[in-house]
Amino acid sequence: MADALIVADDLTGGNACAAGFARAGMRAVTANVDRSGAAIADYHPQFDVVVAATDSRHAAPRDAAQTMRRAVAAGWPVRLACARIDTTLRGNVGVAAQSLLDTVTEFSGKRAVGLCIPAHPDAGRVTVDGHQLLGGRRLEATELAYDVRSPMRTSSVTEILREHTSLTAVSIPIDAVTAPGTVLEERLTELFQDPGLDVVVGDAIVLEHIDLLAAAAVRAARRADVVLCGIDPGPGSLAMARAMGLIAGAAGRPILAVSGSSTDLTISQLAHLQENRQVTVVRPVIPEGERLPQLDASVTALVAALTSSPHRIVLWASVLEKADIRQLTREEAEELPRVISSMVRRVMEECEVDGLYTTGGDITASVLNALDARGIEVEGEVMPLAVSGQIVGGGWAGTPILTKGGLIGERDGALRCIEHLENLVDQRRRWVRTRPAVHKEQTSGS
Repeated sequence: MADALIVADDLTGGNACAAGFARAGMRAVTANVDRSGAAIADYHPQFDVVVAATDSRHAAPRDAAQTMRRAVAAGWPVRLACARIDTTLRGNVGVAAQSLLDTVTEFSGKRAVGLCIPAHPDAGRVTVDGHQLLGGRRLEATELAYDVRSPMRTSSVTEILREHTSLTAVSIPIDAVTAPGTVLEERLTELFQDPGLDVVVGDAIVLEHIDLLAAAAVRAARRADVVLCGIDPGPGSLAMARAMGLIAGAAGRPILAVSGSSTDLTISQLAHLQENRQVTVVRPVIPEGERLPQLDASVTALVAALTSSPHRIVLWASVLEKADIRQLTREEAEELPRVISSMVRRVMEECEVDGLYTTGGDITASVLNALDARGIEVEGEVMPLAVSGQIVGGGWAGTPILTKGGLIGERDGALRCIEHLENLVDQRRRWVRTRPAVHKEQTSGS
């Protein structure tokens, strides 16, 4: 699932922004956006960052606002939503910012505030005393003053934000950005707590200043209980993602392996897996005198492992050794898959995983049903009766999955399956399937 949505007003700037996230290790895609926003929704499950190119820089203000709203609606929910603006502040900067904040406020149910860091030091754009400078000169003192479509009359960022909007904005000068200790965070917290403030504009001359602003703003937003949105050409959004911990998570989320089989072969396969790979093992929580896992406690234990594990593979198994085997009644045997699948659903509601491995036919069917999936789009077969692919339908559509019967394979069966799933996950991080072509006769009104 996408962690960040960047709505860019042109494709060139959107591509540059996406490249920054990709260099940081995140899966990033640039999508040309039509009125439906279908591309955003399609790419949302497959990338860490979706950059929506709207071609709205020179659109009428009302159209630019509506385009922003459609893009955010198509890409929600995300942990970070940003408006990618021009480095020289041309176009509908304020209009896009206000539409972004209004839409995020509506969808999140919390007040959204903007952090505007228009500086792009690597491109020769810096912000000093709230003014954007190009090569050390104010924008209105450069050839941009004669731009046919967007002639620049001011370099004041707050003035530009107010054009065609009701936004209120305050500038943070460079002396506050570089102040020692928690001075910057305290000032930002104070500003974010003001219900009449919409946007904070930060001075920045070098990339370090951008990082300082982003880190302090993320902490201040948590304290003020507001949703922080980015308004910048790219470096600011990237710094915010880093401060929020999104980039660290993009390096690879865990693969969740779930076993509900108690066969001797499964026990041997799981032992072989642990001998050959670093695995975080989670045992079922079974109260004294009972034979089935306790659902709430098992969810808590598995969530804790997925969020803190240093290993890529997190394994939950009902049986890891023969001593774990319990003689279940017929009713309990029928209930076990439901308990396990309910646990998986609740865990995946709280934690994102890169892939899902299930062993045991009843377990797989029950898990797919709990995830509201319609089935599996099969990619291949690792061994007879062990298939890989992606979940079709439901809230986890597109998630890589590999499923194997409990009596399938040799002793290295689980290891082979997990390694195949890892390869599938890594491959998917590098490519995206194109949407099917829609013929004109299919979209005509007749």
